Amino acid sequence: MDTNRTTSWMVCLAGALLLAGITPWSQIIAQQPRAQATVRLRPQAIANGTQVRLGDVADIFDRDLSRRTKLQNLDLAIMNGPDDMTLNTDLVQIRILLAGFDREAVLVTGESQVLVTPPRVVNLTDLGVEQAVLEALCRQFAVPEDELAVKLATPFVGNLPSDVMAIESPRLDVLRSTQLPLGRNLLTIRILDGERVAAAKPAMFNITRRQHVLVAATSMERASVITAAHLQEEVRYLETPTDRLLPQQLIGRRITMAVRPGEILAVRHIGDIAEDEEPILVHARDPVRLIAQKGRLTVTIPVAEAMQSGRKGQLIRVRNLQSNQVVTGQVVSSGEVRVHLP
Repeated sequence: MDTNRTTSWMVCLAGALLLAGITPWSQIIAQQPRAQATVRLRPQAIANGTQVRLGDVADIFDRDLSRRTKLQNLDLAIMNGPDDMTLNTDLVQIRILLAGFDREAVLVTGESQVLVTPPRVVNLTDLGVEQAVLEALCRQFAVPEDELAVKLATPFVGNLPSDVMAIESPRLDVLRSTQLPLGRNLLTIRILDGERVAAAKPAMFNITRRQHVLVAATSMERASVITAAHLQEEVRYLETPTDRLLPQQLIGRRITMAVRPGEILAVRHIGDIAEDEEPILVHARDPVRLIAQKGRLTVTIPVAEAMQSGRKGQLIRVRNLQSNQVVTGQVVSSGEVRVHLP
């Protein structure tokens, strides 16, 4: 893309906005101290296809899932050929305005320019398809590549037409998902020959995410007391999120059900030695103060919601109302839950 021509176009567009009575973006930023959504531009990005969307070039933080999805799918530009493209803050800000987003609802931060490169040429093999899907999902959802695993459930390349297999420099475009598609999911893959869509084909994938888990090192009978010898920490790739537990949270407690060696331990497995003697300090749906601790660092989150009732020392699930993330913590007093970070 011709950078000078792009810049001139943006200047003309900005002038048109001024003539139309639209406040310059710099003034909008000064007037919006309470932005509800934050768009943080990255220094570099790889387009997911010929159409460059905001989610390709920025990390978007917003508690409003519907608005965040719309921002992620907002079209910014079209990749013309194999050349890189540079997008700057002005273009992004103007595009957000023209899409009809509330001026006080979106704050653009991060880099002043983003270097966007076209989708990579791939090897048209099943392994190449898996790698392309992995990269596309990691870009869209801002996940490190070593945190996801993508596997085809059935062969993809074997029954492609011969003219598609003959493409010299094929590129793949994965149709976007509204949320990270963990588990067994059907995704649509487009095979591009330059700017031409040579084929579009659905394929079934098994997608898992890396998680740190605590597993049973030995068999444990119901009501037995957990010791350090019973526990083992592992990293596994799983289809669904699991409770993040630490050994110090479990040692000395009773197990609520029999478990086998290698079984992942969750909150449902963990009881309390003096459960009936302690009063309930936190009830489900109560507002609680969440104290996150890592080593000597302590962070207090004043607005959280208990998802379970609990007595002192019990492990319960708590929802951080700022991020909507669910964590597992230990009840320490009335209305207070502590989370030990690894």
